[in-house]
Amino acid sequence: MSPRLPSLQALLVFETSARLLSFTKAAGELNVTPVAVSRMVARLEDALDFKLFERTKLGLSLTDRGATLQRAVASGFGQIGDTIEELRRDHARGEIVTLSLASGFAALWLLPRYADFRKRFPAINLRLQVMPGRLYGPLDDADLGIRLHGPGSESDPSCLCPEIIVPVCSPKYLAEFGPLDAPMPAEGHAYIHLDVTTHSWADFHRATGLSDKGIGEAVHHTDPGLAVQCAMLGQGVVLGWLLAIAAPLNEGKIIPAWDRYIETGCHYVLEYRSSNPSDAMRQVACWLIEKIKEEVERARSVLSAMTAVSKNMKS
Repeated sequence: MSPRLPSLQALLVFETSARLLSFTKAAGELNVTPVAVSRMVARLEDALDFKLFERTKLGLSLTDRGATLQRAVASGFGQIGDTIEELRRDHARGEIVTLSLASGFAALWLLPRYADFRKRFPAINLRLQVMPGRLYGPLDDADLGIRLHGPGSESDPSCLCPEIIVPVCSPKYLAEFGPLDAPMPAEGHAYIHLDVTTHSWADFHRATGLSDKGIGEAVHHTDPGLAVQCAMLGQGVVLGWLLAIAAPLNEGKIIPAWDRYIETGCHYVLEYRSSNPSDAMRQVACWLIEKIKEEVERARSVLSAMTAVSKNMKS
């Protein structure tokens, strides 16, 4: 059975243990038993296939890989915690605008820019309604929503970005293992899979003609944002949707793992639930359209050195 990436609970237990360097203290903070903490960390180490802690008579210490992972996890949890706390403080004042969006886009693009949004619109409270799957369906109780539209939607004034799927990895991974079409050792490339997706690695191989002989150990994930985070940590190659990965691509945190990408012909469009949106909704929409288009335009310089493979997908 293919190993699966850790759950958020496992990462929380690890981060608490790493911060306190004590399973007993971590257990007290998390309100569980030290045995439960120890077992969770052990399972996490088994899943990752490398040690996170050195256990000595003097106590716990982080390995180099454990310290690297701890910094990444602590940064992510800290940012999410700060954002949630700020949202709670602001809940009682200003108009609430609910935005329906994908989890990967929220984690990789919107949350890092939330401080900029608050400076621009201090009287608007942005409420996020995160969708785990593909962006289809009605907005329900959301005021605004990013949805995937079929071919021809690029002419919509609220069109944000084409649906482009790029294989990406960390610069370190590419330097060590080479691109997807490079000769590989017997173990092959480490592929990061999304269990809930409409475009799998098998689809990518069929569309591009890339041989699947280079597929090695498969790592599975259910959250796109964490899957890309794993690629940033050098744990493998993942398929990234441009809407979500444009920012880390522009920042050099991830780079293309090959010179091919998929262009489905579909586009992401920002929809309004109401035909008569409020000023606050319009302000949020204009900010999103402006900022996302700027990000995508910058990312096109990376894509310009690559070859697009067209593939119309059912909408």
